[in-house]
Amino acid sequence: MYCGHARVLQRTRYISKIFQCKFSISKNFNSDIYQPVVSELFDLQQEFKTLTIDLNVLKDRKLWDHISTKFGLVEDLSISSSFDPGFRPVLASWPQKIAIMNSDWFTLESFLACTCTRIKLGWSNFGNNDLDVILRKWKTGGFPNLERLMITSGKMKDNGEHILGMNWSELEGMVILSDDGSKKATIHTYFCSFKMSVTPI
Repeated sequence: MYCGHARVLQRTRYISKIFQCKFSISKNFNSDIYQPVVSELFDLQQEFKTLTIDLNVLKDRKLWDHISTKFGLVEDLSISSSFDPGFRPVLASWPQKIAIMNSDWFTLESFLACTCTRIKLGWSNFGNNDLDVILRKWKTGGFPNLERLMITSGKMKDNGEHILGMNWSELEGMVILSDDGSKKATIHTYFCSFKMSVTPI
């Protein structure tokens, strides 16, 4: 698409008004056009089916601060990570589903505030102790929206640090119940990978 910014934004507003549809935007958009279009759509309170953000392309940190307060408009958010060690994105709101590749910047504190139904964290810094905190919170009624969780991390392993009183290798195939008995979670572990599916009882 070889249109200028004004034309792209004009067409975007027209499509949004006429069709009242959800948009899907990928990181393949030219960055000079992509960023103002995304900002405009959020300002219009436009809902997104999918939104992919490449933090290496997103040059304007103020734009991140602006759109991260409106991720509640997004159904499925995918974030590829920044290689700038000085940039630690903060999510001020949550989409329905989130996937973060190379999520070493995503802290346990952020996770504990997450309200997503599906969470996928690639190459996280989470270890056994972090996973223990997450599962104990889930058991006591935390993460009420959570349906699926997947985390990959080189720090999750048999190292003497217990998760719900068990070693890492003992979690494979486990089914755990929430304390109120309303939900069960089925756990699968692979090499550096943790998966959990939640179903109501």
